[in-house]
Amino acid sequence: MISLKTNKWQINNIDTVLFDKDGTFIDLHYFWGKMTEMRVSEIIKTFGMPNSSFARLCLYLGYNIETSKMLKDGITAMYSRPIVIEKFNEKLKDENIITTDKKIEEIFDYVSSEFYKDISKYTRPIEPAIDFIKKIKARGIKIGIVTSDAKESTLLTIKNFKWDNLFDVVIGRESAESTKESGIPTKMALEILSANPKTSIMIGDAPMDYISAKNAGIEKTILVATGQIDEAELKKTSDYTIESLNDVDIF
Repeated sequence: MISLKTNKWQINNIDTVLFDKDGTFIDLHYFWGKMTEMRVSEIIKTFGMPNSSFARLCLYLGYNIETSKMLKDGITAMYSRPIVIEKFNEKLKDENIITTDKKIEEIFDYVSSEFYKDISKYTRPIEPAIDFIKKIKARGIKIGIVTSDAKESTLLTIKNFKWDNLFDVVIGRESAESTKESGIPTKMALEILSANPKTSIMIGDAPMDYISAKNAGIEKTILVATGQIDEAELKKTSDYTIESLNDVDIF
């Protein structure tokens, strides 16, 4: 077991750590910015919308093309994929586009298939997080990923960066019928790892990760401000917040 300590808090007796992916150990803004641009381009093409609507549609999905940043209160940051599709479809009605959630899902699936063909081009690691993961893995800690992104995408990322030996289980959005917020995907990871929630923690970058962990029986979630939300805002959700995983001592 390990303990984790900062100048503000300490968590003892940990033998299992579950990680969110995007914003936690993968640069969320770059990854999801590119994904959003491709999704919007395909939406415009499919429905014959004017190119002038590009920036506005990106904002609907929570991405500002002027700053190249995902918005902390955007739908991609706040919700899992089915809810993102539902809310985006509602915004499309304002553009006089009448379609179904299923059609948008099909478009998103097509874009994902194209995106994943060249995933290394769109993926940048958050190096302090990778260093942290390597250190706790060397201490014998069980490590899993619970993400709202596709399991396929996550496995491709792991393979691309040769991280196969770092993660013991990967749970993606297609791994369970329920959303990440339900806690069910997190429970699946714990069960596969034969892990006790009492000696497990979640590390993520958003309230969704805290909710997912809590609903799975995990009492402590570390939220790191490397995604879309700053530390001051994250503190409203969890007592265990940091700017970077560089700030955590392992002993």
